[in-house]
Amino acid sequence: MVRIFLPPPNREIAPQHYVIPAGTILKRIFDPTSYGATASSFRYNGPRSRFDHHKRVNGKPADDLNRGIIYAGYTLSCCLVEIFGDEELITINRHQLATIKLTRSIELLDLRGEGCWNAGLNTTIANNDRRTLTQEWSKYFYETPEKYGNIEGIIFSSAKNGEDALAFYERAKMQITSAKISTQSMKDKIIRKEIYLAAKKLHLPIQFL
Repeated sequence: MVRIFLPPPNREIAPQHYVIPAGTILKRIFDPTSYGATASSFRYNGPRSRFDHHKRVNGKPADDLNRGIIYAGYTLSCCLVEIFGDEELITINRHQLATIKLTRSIELLDLRGEGCWNAGLNTTIANNDRRTLTQEWSKYFYETPEKYGNIEGIIFSSAKNGEDALAFYERAKMQITSAKISTQSMKDKIIRKEIYLAAKKLHLPIQFL
């Protein structure tokens, strides 16, 4: 079994960075009833998801007004599998699909392939089910710019299907809020074909509530 320990790394590191250039188009699925989410809003409550970097209060997730996170992908299939893959059923209710065209570049820590090793850990970080462990590493990346640089987030391989997935810290807020953004209800008939095709690619059933 390949093990991951809590930070800091116990060997020499050589972190790799990846820059998403201006003009790149990203996808994001969000539920506006969850933490008041919008197409470009960062969640300032956590840690809850894989690479959340919030500080806990009494060992529990809590509001952290200084640390926000937002997750996205390059494709609809990545977003769908990241959100619904654990249940193996795509359930569309109040979900919205945001298309985000960046007007500014974003610099990320690369945790894909050898990037993971060079950052001081191994590729199982992307599929480890101990969220407290993955969250501690994200906090460490964020809190040690002298080692990892003043990174604005993380690029990693989805544990579900290996596609590139993205986690942006609030350091990238200006880049996200200044992007050209359009949103659609995922129940909109105009994009249902796109959703069905992505679901077929993932071999996941889909239902609209």
